[in-house]
Amino acid sequence: MRFQEIIHSFIGAFGENLFWYAAFAFPFFIVFWWLGKQYFKKIRIQTVERANNHHFKHDFAFSVSSMLIFSVMDICFLFLESKGYTKIYFGLADYGWGWIIASFFIALVVDDTFFYWSHRLMHHPRFYRFFHKVHHESTDPSPLTAYAFHPSEAVVEAMANFILPFLLPINFWVIIAWQIYSMFNNVIGHLGYEIYPKYWVTTPILQFKTTSTHHNMHHQLFNGNYALYFTWWDKWMGTEFKDYKTRHQQIFEREENPTTTTNTGAVNVKATVFGTTHSFTANADQTLLESALAQGVPLPYSCQKGRCGMCKMKCTEGKVHLKSHRALTDAELDEGYILTCQSLPQTPEIALQN
Repeated sequence: MRFQEIIHSFIGAFGENLFWYAAFAFPFFIVFWWLGKQYFKKIRIQTVERANNHHFKHDFAFSVSSMLIFSVMDICFLFLESKGYTKIYFGLADYGWGWIIASFFIALVVDDTFFYWSHRLMHHPRFYRFFHKVHHESTDPSPLTAYAFHPSEAVVEAMANFILPFLLPINFWVIIAWQIYSMFNNVIGHLGYEIYPKYWVTTPILQFKTTSTHHNMHHQLFNGNYALYFTWWDKWMGTEFKDYKTRHQQIFEREENPTTTTNTGAVNVKATVFGTTHSFTANADQTLLESALAQGVPLPYSCQKGRCGMCKMKCTEGKVHLKSHRALTDAELDEGYILTCQSLPQTPEIALQN
């Protein structure tokens, strides 16, 4: 390829990548984050909105950067494909329709596996700031966040798409379908609103497909829910947040039960500590412990990081969202125990006892 051809191809690839990013991210952003913001509030995953114009500009700028990186990789791929190094084929009947369907799902499984392990590795303290820190600027993600990667992470994110066609025969249109589905899934994962129905996480087959809540919790709580398409790896490796299903279903309980709708203002809390009952108000954007200490209520605590378990109390009325529960056993979670230093109130009335 001559230099002018390379430049022309790069401009075309960049324009195409930018078009598809805008075609998916912009409509969802406009509908859910702008025009329908109040209407869709009932299915918002994080009830307290933390994203602002700074995050939107940041995410869009780095998404454009990612499209540039993807375009460079596209040109490299096309050059190698022109030399016959890939196993891409174009005839739909060459390997049969059975392989067309099977190869699409194989691509998703391989992509999901690569994403889980590379994503988890990028959370390692040695690599985090060099790869993944940019993406986690948004703790309350929007569709614009979908491809907000540091250039180094953008290369990693594209590797499964880049390498797989060298390893197994794959039809050109399967690659296109895979890329379109991946972009749709990525935008939905960062939507900030739950469009998967309440029954999704309890249905035997459907529960293995990630929901919007699944990835949103990763942005909010950081360590956990690393998967892309499926929940398998998180379940097998013990990295799925234990309250993921509860969190997903609570969104629809807010809609079905307006009397227990998550309150973004004051929440009434009664806490019985060593036989003495204290009453205080809490805010939805503060943990119960933060609100209690600000009002001089002596809830037990120590590290305030969810590690020691000193702030453990039993929630006997109402619901909370646990940002972390590493100090609690599964049995304690089932019995209703919470960590007040990690608990955001989800209902207008909450009762606690130690």
